[in-house]
Amino acid sequence: MIALLVLFLLSVIVLADWTSINTNDDAIDPNWASVTPAYQDDANDADIDDRDEIKVAKFVFDGDAIYFFMESWDPTDILSNDNMRAIAALDCNNNGTFDDPDVYENGKLVSRGDRLIVRYNDDKVIIYDGGGSNSIAGDPTWGDPGPNGGGAWQNPQTEWKTPLKNLYPECRGSKSPVPIAFSIVEVTSSSSTVISQSDESYLIDNPMDFGDAKNVITWYWGSPTCHDYPTKVTCDGPRHGITGLKLGDIIDPDSGELANDAAQADDSHYDNAPNDEDGIAPSEAITWTAGGAGSLDVTVSGGDGYLNCWIDWDRSETFDASEHLISDQFLAAGAHTLSVSAPAGVTFDGPYMARCRLAPGSNQGVSPSGPVWGGEVEDHDWLIQPVTPAISINGSDVSLSWTHLTQNDEEQAYKNASPYFDIATATAVAAANATGSATDAGVVGTPADVIFYKVVGRKTIVDSEDDAITYTLTSTPSKELGLFEFDLVPGVN
Repeated sequence: MIALLVLFLLSVIVLADWTSINTNDDAIDPNWASVTPAYQDDANDADIDDRDEIKVAKFVFDGDAIYFFMESWDPTDILSNDNMRAIAALDCNNNGTFDDPDVYENGKLVSRGDRLIVRYNDDKVIIYDGGGSNSIAGDPTWGDPGPNGGGAWQNPQTEWKTPLKNLYPECRGSKSPVPIAFSIVEVTSSSSTVISQSDESYLIDNPMDFGDAKNVITWYWGSPTCHDYPTKVTCDGPRHGITGLKLGDIIDPDSGELANDAAQADDSHYDNAPNDEDGIAPSEAITWTAGGAGSLDVTVSGGDGYLNCWIDWDRSETFDASEHLISDQFLAAGAHTLSVSAPAGVTFDGPYMARCRLAPGSNQGVSPSGPVWGGEVEDHDWLIQPVTPAISINGSDVSLSWTHLTQNDEEQAYKNASPYFDIATATAVAAANATGSATDAGVVGTPADVIFYKVVGRKTIVDSEDDAITYTLTSTPSKELGLFEFDLVPGVN
């Protein structure tokens, strides 16, 4: 059993930009020189046994994995024989120790523990739980070939990695920071001895934004098969390191495990997170035409960026190349209205899944999957078409009428005293219905009124995995209609 039993003092280190590490050469990669955070001992201290200290330990992300680098004062410390192990320990449950195992009751997992990412000298990386059991295969394909021609190591340094998908969400640092510490351990048939250990621990703070469109994973003998859209990290879903550049005003980190049929998993079902899908939507009151044009309103915050969008027009639950609606379009910070094309034959008879990615550079977010450093991804299940209401006065009543759209289960009219209102803060008019009408009774007359009206459609989506769960989609709002009444006051000569 490999376990670290030392309580480390925590210190927060801010992550720099991710660094791309390429290791297909015969030397420790020079890119590590620019990577932070890093532990480094001040000096080869006099009067102490330097085998008790790791000289340098570094870690960095590229959206797919955590990459590690370790250097020792003593060239015999790291992976010098089959008994040596280089270890990065993750305090995933954040309780100050690194050796907590997973807990099972009656064969059922009830809580997750810590993870030890162990580098062997025979070109192997293994992930253990904190109790030294339940080993999970890591990824042994990354690292520099060492002088022995076979192992991915060079004394007194070594490099290794673990893919984020091989760590459960609380270990990734994507939703909240995770303490990490480093150790070199010598293992024999009867015991294990800590040879060297970092003086402190640090926080992996790797906030990332993921999509949340439907993505079901099935497992067979430990191997995943991804269904529907690529969304979760296991399926190489789209993910963005959070830097400040975003769509709309809100962005929040999540775990990379959130997905549902209505693309609302991040907003409605996770830690009371805010609705951060606020940066792009079909333009209000703009009717799209098959084989013609439509319109999207986009807000970019925190800098300039490049936008890519897809709409799953054929509802195949994939984003095909032919469905790439907006391709690497540069947008300065601010609000934009973009004209887009809809394919011939599209019926607008229900919701269409959309995915939009804002990236800081060109050619970065041009795929509906994979990592990007900076920006945001938003997934939406859109009822694209607005209804087109009309208004009339019948005595003291305001009558609203429109043509019911098959994309909606029902429509709901709203009113407000202020123009350009959000329906979330407005008052409903009559009951929602599929008849295409609503009456606002008794509002015409004295005193004079100024009232604005909008109509939106709604559709209920049933979860494909649990029909007891439903989601509500809201359509693009209609044009805004106004009632304007004035009192005539006699003038004075």
